[in-house]
Amino acid sequence: MKTSARVVVIGGGVVGCSILYHLAKNGWRDVMLLERQELTSGSSWHAAGGLFTVVRPNAAAEMHRYTFQIYRELEEERGQPCGFHFTGGLNICRTQDEIDSNAMMQSACRRLGIEGHFISLEEAKEKAPVLDTSHMIGAFWEEEGGHVDPASATNAFAAAAREMGATIQRHTPVTATNQRADGSWDVVTDKGTIHAEYIVNAAGLWGREVARMAGIELPLMPVEHHYLVTENIPLIENLGFELPQINDNETGSYARQEGMGMLLGAYEDKMTHWAKDGTPLDFGHELLPDNLECMEWNFEKSVEIMPCLGEAGVKRVINGPMIFSPDLSPLIGPHPALRNYFCANGVMAGFNQGGGIGRVIAEWIIGGEPEIDIFNWDVARFGEFATQKYTEEMTRYFYENRSEKIFPYQSFPAARPQAKSPVHDRLAAAGAVFGTGFGREHATWFAPDGTPAEDSLTYRQPNWWQPVAEEGRRLREGAGLFEFSDMAKFEVSGPNAEAWLDRIMANRLPKPGRLCLTPMLSEKGKVIGDFTVSNLGDRYLIVGTYAMQLAYLRHFRKHLPAKGVTLRNLSDGLSGLALAGPKAQSIMAALTDQPMDTAAFRFMDAKQITLAGVPDVIALRVSYTGESGYELYMPPQHQPQIFDALRECRATLCGLRALMMLRLEKSWPAWGLEITSDYFAHECGMMHHVKFDKGGFIGREAAQNYAPPREVPITLTVEAGDLAIWGDEAIFLDGAPVGYVSSGGWGPVTGQHIALGYVPPQARREDGDYAVEIFGKLHSAKLQPKPLYDPAGSRMRA
Repeated sequence: MKTSARVVVIGGGVVGCSILYHLAKNGWRDVMLLERQELTSGSSWHAAGGLFTVVRPNAAAEMHRYTFQIYRELEEERGQPCGFHFTGGLNICRTQDEIDSNAMMQSACRRLGIEGHFISLEEAKEKAPVLDTSHMIGAFWEEEGGHVDPASATNAFAAAAREMGATIQRHTPVTATNQRADGSWDVVTDKGTIHAEYIVNAAGLWGREVARMAGIELPLMPVEHHYLVTENIPLIENLGFELPQINDNETGSYARQEGMGMLLGAYEDKMTHWAKDGTPLDFGHELLPDNLECMEWNFEKSVEIMPCLGEAGVKRVINGPMIFSPDLSPLIGPHPALRNYFCANGVMAGFNQGGGIGRVIAEWIIGGEPEIDIFNWDVARFGEFATQKYTEEMTRYFYENRSEKIFPYQSFPAARPQAKSPVHDRLAAAGAVFGTGFGREHATWFAPDGTPAEDSLTYRQPNWWQPVAEEGRRLREGAGLFEFSDMAKFEVSGPNAEAWLDRIMANRLPKPGRLCLTPMLSEKGKVIGDFTVSNLGDRYLIVGTYAMQLAYLRHFRKHLPAKGVTLRNLSDGLSGLALAGPKAQSIMAALTDQPMDTAAFRFMDAKQITLAGVPDVIALRVSYTGESGYELYMPPQHQPQIFDALRECRATLCGLRALMMLRLEKSWPAWGLEITSDYFAHECGMMHHVKFDKGGFIGREAAQNYAPPREVPITLTVEAGDLAIWGDEAIFLDGAPVGYVSSGGWGPVTGQHIALGYVPPQARREDGDYAVEIFGKLHSAKLQPKPLYDPAGSRMRA
């Protein structure tokens, strides 16, 4: 057996074999895969192998489509059989919500050129004669649907990787992973030790066990999952063609043809966790005892639309374990706590996503970053809050409610409450409706007296639409107060702090007592962070997106010098409040001896003041609302005192949804929506924050030698009537799709539907005949070349 390899992939399922294949395909041939038993042991061998491409968000759709295409490549170009059945896919629509959901996905997928459209019930019956359409109100067809044979697809990746020089070692369990001082790894097996530059944990059901060898915990939990295969069905025997993949999302069921019978799988409404504390090391190609009672409801609902299922005998029942993350999405990428350690775990739909994950992991290892923004699947999206209890509760909720739609801004009841701010009870008493993010509760909006303090779930205008707009209007007329702890906050100090931070950030650092807005660029020049950096004299305070804090730390630590810089994560160590509006200055003046007039406390100033009797409050003269305002940071124990004082000055309580609506009126981008690592600074409107003349910084050369922008930002007002714009809707110009909406909502003061989005440069025309697609219909839109509210920006500087 080899004793060294550049990369060791642990796990021989479809994901591990895909990663090995993509590394070899990209020229890294000194790579090795270790499998404890046979390839496909664990979950891969018993998977149903279904394929579909019309999904959200767009990064997931891109991964699904790439996987679909790679199977064709393996078969047609490399001669590796995958058992690929290109049948198309049919989504069953029983309710208007399902119609709306598919219409939104149809619009979103236009961006990628993925074909999906509604068909008549008659056409659905022609494509799938097993259907009884009397229980349906619609049907959605996706062209790129089908299934593969799990064993064939996995072995196709493996065989192609071997042909290119990769090594696969079966029956070689890993017993330890030990990191050397230089960041490389010793991978210990029962056959010897392999020295590797990189490790990839693709161990499937054993992902937790392999992670623990490196001293980390992954939020993963195995569950039992059933599907059954019927005896031959005469109707299918006489068809003469293969049935499409049939998805009944409202019952959490999926079906396809298997031989001359059918395969029916279900996300049972009463799920069972398995091996909560650890997967048995001797488990391999075994199945679990079946329990068809747990999918009885799913089966009965499936018989409604496919009556032949109720008449067919059951040939076999498969109950095999699968392993999920808390939100059922994969955990991929470099682990933020370790060097040269990559994760590819919790992949629910391995045969749908495995090809794309292999591509992304190979890009990340070889090139330092993936080509597309993949944060929704990044292992860094979960922190210490994702305990075993949290993971168990979340996987149960999402699995059992797989049939439920996910609505815009929806918060989920599982694993609640999460971490609370010191003023949480005060917010609740004022009618706050809470959401969560990265393990913390935050106020999303405040229900007026007589209004239930809960969200209505809809794709149209929800119950909070007008209350949130009213919060925004009251802020613009007076002052609004936000609980603002949900921000990533880092303190940087030490003799080399300025030099290090100047290399990390693309903007020029502020002078003492000032702050700046700055992007952080990757080595390839893409935007991977958006920050406020404040110079507090003896240290810097960096403020960014709360949910990104581990991804930020991963990048910071990668470039942190051995000495001279002290980096502290204060994301939970400092609480926050934000005050904004034309009366904000006078309210602040009433609570401090610090002069608060514009001459003494300028826009973009950063000071430490005594506020409401609390010393050393960090006060930043900046606001995301477009009004004069302040971000205030203090130790958690002092937040209630300052909050109460601000409330006594009649500041209106506002939730984060009001903030998101207010920034639309200013055409200001938001991280994760308009600003993502998909874009370079000159594409997302951040080039004015990149200072090439300041000297060297990470990404400088790539950003300076940029190609013409692929897309540019755009602001539209839309004639949407009583509907709503949420994001991912297609933008049309002269009747043809040209771009997409990145986020949308309602302008509290302007009283208009506003959509921010992206189009190619040539499609940004002031006289353009624009429209936005909402639920399959085009709604007239108008380009807004300037912000709708205070385009000169005078109010925020007042």
